[in-house]
Amino acid sequence: MSAPLSGRTVLVIGRGSGIARAVTLALHSAGAEVVVAGRNPAELAAAYDMPGIAAERIDLTDEDSVAALAERLGRVDHVVSTASARARGTVGTLDPEVVLTSFNVKVVGPLLLAEHFAPRMPADGSFVLFSGSSARKPAVGPQTGGRPANRRSACSPSAPPTPRSTC
Repeated sequence: MSAPLSGRTVLVIGRGSGIARAVTLALHSAGAEVVVAGRNPAELAAAYDMPGIAAERIDLTDEDSVAALAERLGRVDHVVSTASARARGTVGTLDPEVVLTSFNVKVVGPLLLAEHFAPRMPADGSFVLFSGSSARKPAVGPQTGGRPANRRSACSPSAPPTPRSTC
């Protein structure tokens, strides 16, 4: 019996570790030809030094980069994006440029992927877009134990919970 993804090409956008690595190795084990893409193809090639996995360059904040990769690859059966450019910090300390980069990678980037890759995909092709945006909530000040420091008093064992407490 052939592997479930034999004869299929899957583009995985991300790094050589974490979710992108797990997805890439699972797809490869299922028989797919995998193209890993990110901002540093040399690092990706070193991380995935095995037959059936090729490394390419893509920058999801640059439409020309997305279009060029689509042109180089031609037909792609599935696209998986785990790419991120995290904006870390409190609302008062975030750099607007870092936030815009994060937005462009997680929101605009997938739109560009769809625009340039969907026309090259078969009817049963797919996009899988990982998002970490809901993993954290913006906070006004420093965080402690996953909740704003100014709510600690409402979460102490001696204080009754309030309707807005996050204990």
